[in-house]
Amino acid sequence: MSLIFCCFTISLLVASCVDNERKVSIKVGPNAPKIRLKSQSLVTAKLGEPAKLSCEATGEPTPRIIWISPRTDVIPASSDKFQIMDGGILAIKKVTLASEGIYTCVARNSAGDDVKNIKVEAEPQEPFINGMKGKSTTKVLGVSYQTAHLHCRVEGKPEPRVWWVTPYGLSLPTPYLGGRFQVHQNGTSLLKPTFAVPNIEILPIKQDGVELILECSARGKPNPEFSWVLPNGTLLMPGARLQRFIHYLSNGTLRISQPVPADKGVYRCLAKNVAGQAEKRYALEAGRKPVIRGSTGMFLCLEPIKQISLVSSIHWSKLVDEFLHFFVSSWIAF
Repeated sequence: MSLIFCCFTISLLVASCVDNERKVSIKVGPNAPKIRLKSQSLVTAKLGEPAKLSCEATGEPTPRIIWISPRTDVIPASSDKFQIMDGGILAIKKVTLASEGIYTCVARNSAGDDVKNIKVEAEPQEPFINGMKGKSTTKVLGVSYQTAHLHCRVEGKPEPRVWWVTPYGLSLPTPYLGGRFQVHQNGTSLLKPTFAVPNIEILPIKQDGVELILECSARGKPNPEFSWVLPNGTLLMPGARLQRFIHYLSNGTLRISQPVPADKGVYRCLAKNVAGQAEKRYALEAGRKPVIRGSTGMFLCLEPIKQISLVSSIHWSKLVDEFLHFFVSSWIAF
């Protein structure tokens, strides 16, 4: 900064007045920053409300204001959470529990810097879920055969404890992993799909070459579009035919004519619409003729006078408890 001082002299002569002027320019050197109102060290705000932190500083040259978050990150001039305004004011757009902590304001120029710490605390508040206080009911549209996400974003101070209760009265803590239900640490619950029929069926490839029909019935709104993925990764769209494989256009059925053991593998039916995707799988395995181990035996009983043959045959019967047993009936031939 430069200052100009003027020096005036007046000489009184006979019948005249002489006015002399001389200008002197003085340049002031750099001045380290000074932050005003350092006593403001605590700011409280309600959850969900904005908050402003002031950091007004003087110095020569004009100091630059830098804000550092409680996680020691430099805060950008503008983001989804913060905004640095004129005069070095830091605006927190929405206070959450994660917003709490000590914020550091640094005023810096070529002559040095000055620092101010401000602690931000959220006021005690009863819990509210997904931005709503009290009891509320939310309807979630579930898609058949798809995982459903049930969000539970909870805020409050002290930090609330979260758990889910199923329609059957089962309590699920956070986090929870098991069965059809999962609860993440952030409170989100995942409901995995169940199927009226198994999602994968195992079918044998018969040796007589009988045609195989793989059905794929699915419902949705709008109506889904079907496609089949063969074990080698080939995609069959509706109406497509590839050698012995036919994907019928009307109902998503896949027909395999004259199947052979080389056709074994997993066949995937995909049903898609704008809402999502469902999948049905078939595992084809080469069939084998059943073999019963063991056979009918003949037992010989020798006596000194004559030979006796004891012939045994095996019979099977079915018990009530679904286990099989056998017994031996014998006859003696003389």
